[in-house]
Amino acid sequence: MVASERQLEGLLRRALAPVEPRPQFVRRLRGKLVHVQGGGGADVWTLVVVGVGLILLVGAWIGLALRLVLALVGILGLVGQRRSRRPSTRVAG
Repeated sequence: MVASERQLEGLLRRALAPVEPRPQFVRRLRGKLVHVQGGGGADVWTLVVVGVGLILLVGAWIGLALRLVLALVGILGLVGQRRSRRPSTRVAG
């Protein structure tokens, strides 16, 4: 098994030898790159979209909170209204 491992290592060394890419390939690859990673600041439109999205998200949360508060106030109002409509059960004495 040791001999087969050495043969395999030798084959892999020959097959996986590092190569230098051709200049044509490098030029084509650089030509297709739009942005270099980490280069420059954020795009203005990206900031606008993120800002609008954040405003919409906050507005949705505030709307949800207001609906929950209004539902709670309505439920408390119904409970209070039912209590006030009950006839008194006091015995005259």
